[in-house]
Amino acid sequence: MASRLSTAVKAALSALALFAGAFAPGPALSAGWHYYDPECPIAIGGKAMKFVAMQPKRNIDRVCDQLPDLGPTVIALDAPDAELREMTWDIRVLRDSGRAEGDENIDAETVFRLPVEKHRNGMINFDHTFTNADKYLLLVKMTSDDGSKQLVGRHHFTVGLMDDSELYAWILFAAFLATVGGGFAFFYLRRRKAASAA
Repeated sequence: MASRLSTAVKAALSALALFAGAFAPGPALSAGWHYYDPECPIAIGGKAMKFVAMQPKRNIDRVCDQLPDLGPTVIALDAPDAELREMTWDIRVLRDSGRAEGDENIDAETVFRLPVEKHRNGMINFDHTFTNADKYLLLVKMTSDDGSKQLVGRHHFTVGLMDDSELYAWILFAAFLATVGGGFAFFYLRRRKAASAA
């Protein structure tokens, strides 16, 4: 009896330790980098900026390129490079027309634009409410103070569109329902035929 109690206590303590370890703020969490997990890099010249998007009213998932629902969305950007932090940022969300990079009709396709300014801490997040399911493009233009240097980054993403994995899942589910329904119909008709023959 005592050995069983000891084993139960050890198991409970182990579970408690695992629980505490899972929710304790480790070095990555305390540094704030969990906000960009997964990390979705945007190439800007030879440099990079982190991108992540989430829809907190729907779920806590952070995504790179496929937002499942319409509605309020938070987009967060982080530029760890010191040179980028000293440049002026022009950030827009455009409808993704599928044109070649650089051929976007920027003003006509812009659905959201932040004020053009510097972000010396290298981080910014903003809210936008998407009302149309579509393909979108985050366009980032970085310009030096004297205007001699400009870096451009683009990140393509979708909002409210079904991706291939979801489509295949629905097809498989429909096939499963059709198979089960056909089986029930077959056995029902067979049983009814046998009953009428009797």
